[in-house]
Amino acid sequence: MARLVVSRPLLPRRAVPLTRPELAVAVVSLVTLVFHCAAMFFTPWTDTLPGGEFLGEPIRQLGTVSHWTYWLPAGALLLAVRRLWWPAPVVLAVALAGVGITMFWPYMLVTHLAWLAAAGLAWVFIAGALIGGGSGAHPASRPAPARVG
Repeated sequence: MARLVVSRPLLPRRAVPLTRPELAVAVVSLVTLVFHCAAMFFTPWTDTLPGGEFLGEPIRQLGTVSHWTYWLPAGALLLAVRRLWWPAPVVLAVALAGVGITMFWPYMLVTHLAWLAAAGLAWVFIAGALIGGGSGAHPASRPAPARVG
């Protein structure tokens, strides 16, 4: 919410704009990860979407298709944010690994949900504080405005 109010990154000195390809990869990855999660927890809703049952059933089986539809977009998301301040992709990678491990190996649901919350919070922080608008160049690499006077 704070990002919407101030319309700039919360940490502008650390913020880096994503290039259009990075942004596209991030959006597709996030949509895929959200669908994966929704297919697991909100089956009646995702199955009503066109093709939702066809796409959701292999995900719910937690087999090879489910692994690919989780780990591939998770890795692609990390590639999309690789130029950000280094702790951000590291925290996101740990959180996404926690989600994947607790999903595909036998852990209690509460543990998996805690990792989901951590991944969600990590992404909210990254989107609100570290992704800047602009040309896609690092702020330090942009030329300083000319001084008049």
